[in-house]
Amino acid sequence: MAHADDATKAWVSAIPTKDSNGKVMVWKLKYKYTLAVSGKADYVHTFNHTIKIDTPSKAPASYTKAELLSYKKYSTDSHTLSQHMDDMFNKKYAEHIASQPTITTDTSFDVSTLNDS
Repeated sequence: MAHADDATKAWVSAIPTKDSNGKVMVWKLKYKYTLAVSGKADYVHTFNHTIKIDTPSKAPASYTKAELLSYKKYSTDSHTLSQHMDDMFNKKYAEHIASQPTITTDTSFDVSTLNDS
């Protein structure tokens, strides 16, 4: 199940670093996912990503939200930022809702029952 498909996604911030011509060189992005968990508080995870623009060509207001999500963190990445965050959210959410093993301490264990070597 793709939990990210059911999550509410929201921009927290998009902070540009500009060159002397006002063109964006770097974006610092924060993007939040929220998904209800049965019987628990909502699961919330905020992703922080930095996107380097190799050839600055646009002012901050010339970008769209969809464009920012379509960037790849590294040029060698096969997934867009949006796909990467969805994948990571799915993994983190699955861990969050997974049943945790019961951990017990056996204070009555007799060490003398172990072999010497």
